[in-house]
Amino acid sequence: MIEIPEIGFRKSSKKSNVCPISLGDWLEGIILFDDSEHKVSKSDVVDLLMDNYICPEGKQDLARKIADDGWNELKSRKLLGGLPNSFEIYNERLVNLSDWSNHPIHSFLLLLSLFKIYPDWAKDNNYHKDKGTLFEEVVETLCSGLLPEWKIHRVGWSPDNPQSINQIIIELCDLMHFKGAQNMEKWCSPNDKDGGLDIVCYRSFPDKRVAFPMYFLQCASGKNWKEKVYTPNPEYWQKILDSILKPSKGVAIPFIISNEEFENAALNGQIVIFDRYRLLRVTTCKRVKLSDDLKNRLLEWVQPKIENLPLVY
Repeated sequence: MIEIPEIGFRKSSKKSNVCPISLGDWLEGIILFDDSEHKVSKSDVVDLLMDNYICPEGKQDLARKIADDGWNELKSRKLLGGLPNSFEIYNERLVNLSDWSNHPIHSFLLLLSLFKIYPDWAKDNNYHKDKGTLFEEVVETLCSGLLPEWKIHRVGWSPDNPQSINQIIIELCDLMHFKGAQNMEKWCSPNDKDGGLDIVCYRSFPDKRVAFPMYFLQCASGKNWKEKVYTPNPEYWQKILDSILKPSKGVAIPFIISNEEFENAALNGQIVIFDRYRLLRVTTCKRVKLSDDLKNRLLEWVQPKIENLPLVY
């Protein structure tokens, strides 16, 4: 069984000081990644909470309440489409009826979340190589289900795809029938890289007129995602594309976050948030099909991380 996380599990003697989201991610990790069991009981959770002194001796009732909180968190996740259909939630146990490799997107997003609550394990396993690119490709795939009949185009800058901002602008003008700013060099420089833009989603029409809905998305796979809710800058993109309309903006993250955190980030950044609930909803509803190439690369990336998860022996 996977060890209790380092983050989100504080000592609890009179009331629970365990973060429900960390608790839910931990339970998800146990039943998804424990190849020998794929299940956990409430008594198992209570025992671990007591053994790790999250709850002191004699506080089994509090440990039981924390376990109940975890069950309720997963019930909420399943209701909102954030868990695979293979996850079964019973009164006293959680069971996964399928191997993690059958759920490559969910496994990948969950591992990105576990990096936040297992910082010691993350030091040796959170390689940056391919992580950001894979997340962008996953979001690009899921957007086709989130926004059916929209066109989805990934433009994010990366070391392996070091497009200049000018190249990206020319590409978008060609795709979306914009003219582009006349004095482009005045508004952008090589330091802009991708201008904070990773994915463009737009719903154009056969008339090729330019007043149509657009989402300009930032993909944020790290714990510093809140710093990115202010990008991409819609005024900047409206100016350099010479668009009649200002694009709407959004951020895609692999995490489940509290309602308060969700609303605060959306308000401050004036941004649409595609969190793990919203991203995975299209997989549980089977609205998207993962390419064999992307699926294989996800499995290859996920496998060694799972093998190194911190386990209770």
